[in-house]
Amino acid sequence: MSRRARRSVIAGALSIAMAAAFGPAARAVPFTRVQSAAEPFSWNPGKSLATATGHLLSAWASDCPPPSGACATETSPTMRVFVQRAAGGTVPAAWGRPIRVSPLGAQAERVSIAADGDLVAVGWVTQRSYLHYDATAPRSFWIRISTDRGRSWRRAHRISMKSGRVDYPRVAVSDGSIAAVWTNADTGEIRMALTTDRGATWSKGTVATTTSRSDGSREGYAGLPDVGMSGDDVAVVWFANPSGMTRAAFSSSGGADLLSGAASTMQIGSSPNDGERYPAAAGSPTEGDPRVAVAFTTNDELIVRIWDGATLGPEIPVASFPSVVGGKAYDGGYGPAVLPVAVDDVLVAFAGCRKRSGVPDPCDPSDPAARIDVLYSETTDGGSSWTPVQRLQGSTKKFRTNDEPSLTTTSGTRRVAFDGYGPAFTRYRVRMRSSR
Repeated sequence: MSRRARRSVIAGALSIAMAAAFGPAARAVPFTRVQSAAEPFSWNPGKSLATATGHLLSAWASDCPPPSGACATETSPTMRVFVQRAAGGTVPAAWGRPIRVSPLGAQAERVSIAADGDLVAVGWVTQRSYLHYDATAPRSFWIRISTDRGRSWRRAHRISMKSGRVDYPRVAVSDGSIAAVWTNADTGEIRMALTTDRGATWSKGTVATTTSRSDGSREGYAGLPDVGMSGDDVAVVWFANPSGMTRAAFSSSGGADLLSGAASTMQIGSSPNDGERYPAAAGSPTEGDPRVAVAFTTNDELIVRIWDGATLGPEIPVASFPSVVGGKAYDGGYGPAVLPVAVDDVLVAFAGCRKRSGVPDPCDPSDPAARIDVLYSETTDGGSSWTPVQRLQGSTKKFRTNDEPSLTTTSGTRRVAFDGYGPAFTRYRVRMRSSR
């Protein structure tokens, strides 16, 4: 995620271990060819696909925004956030025109979206300058709500303090409630906002604190939290310190009990913490399914755990590193997206870092020699068996890095969106594949 805050400055025994000990691998999922999920010169930091009633939604930022495609300046055009919709049954997705949700005069990015039924929430962060980005200047978190599946939008509501700084916010929606989490970059507080009346009133509080500075010292504290909701079940996961200690807090009463400080559970004592390897959380969109999943990467594994409102399940290993997928060796992985669906299904997508001679950190997208691909696996039996890890998008000359995936489903169709870009960020675009 760290490069996203600086984009405006730059832009003008090798085998997959997928819980093999638990049972045989299931059959791989067939996917369509890659298609665009945004206009050119677009990106997002993951968690930017959502499903509303009958519709697929994609949220993204652009610094050469439509309709003209002219690149951003300090005044006009600005860096802006958009939402696109497609009918949920279209495969590949038949996208409508982009709908701008951020104000015309604001410099906006760091977008996140969530939906349930007809209710949609999209969040973003504004910054004061595009051409002269200052990491120490205020950054504000805004949310905009739609009650008609993203067709129209209410006025934007500022969630964080006007003079403060936030890192990367995330949003979740379930049963008419909306939750949002972010880090107060000035204090290290993991903040949470909650509404149970579709945004009419908000309650806010501090879940925990962090000493992590995942995005660098000038950016301030960055715990890179995420939130998942399924009915009354809520999970918040974040980095607690610079060593990548990952902690999570859970609620079975809608999340209000998390606002005044919550008991948390350590998921891993240390892990890579460089702004790329963030944890993830997501609730099930299936009616009657109480599960919320959290996912995180260690030095050598990708792990998923499930909260069912009463019990936090055991660690479920999805992949281990080093590994080989489709004849390509991978030394690491980061930036997972996770989604529990149906009763026992869990979908996982993540960035896989190819093993390359002379590349000290294959997961460093700023290294011109790095090659990073989007990988995918799923289980239909609660993690006893997993499909073979698939490469949904490999590195190409145009898009050498493919990462920060987002997941959703529409009527059983799996949708996986991801960012594609080169090391100099001269070309970048959100793209997607759908299951067939």
